[in-house]
Amino acid sequence: MRILIPGMLACFICSGCIERTLVIESDPPGAAVRVDGDDCGTTPAIVPFTTYGKRQVYLQKEGHFSHSEVVRVSPPVYAWFPLDFVFDVLWPFTIRDEQTFKFTLQPIELGDLKALESRAQEFTERAKAMLEQERAKRGVSLPPAKAGKPASATSSP
Repeated sequence: MRILIPGMLACFICSGCIERTLVIESDPPGAAVRVDGDDCGTTPAIVPFTTYGKRQVYLQKEGHFSHSEVVRVSPPVYAWFPLDFVFDVLWPFTIRDEQTFKFTLQPIELGDLKALESRAQEFTERAKAMLEQERAKRGVSLPPAKAGKPASATSSP
């Protein structure tokens, strides 16, 4: 009995654990990574986690379109009830659960930037026209702007 109790305590104290990590990779590498809103460095990124389920992954790299995706981090068989108690508490060795997600970032083409700039200019012009129509309907006019200063600038005494 004197040996049994210390032996059981030693098993609990020296029991293993499960190290859970997400490995986020991108093509091309070096993209900034955020998982569930937390900055996690750049790809390839190793992100520890404690629970399974859905994760929001966001990647951003200069010269490429940003990528946002919800990924499902699935539990392995040893994390299912009631096996999870055995492997989390009683199993004397460390288990590594590494789940890898790979993403391909699309490069931004120069033509895409020119098209985007053109669409932005069109939108700006339409918004100004709509604003002028609304002002005309309501009989609101803006005071004339002073030369060299925007209309919202105020002069100091």
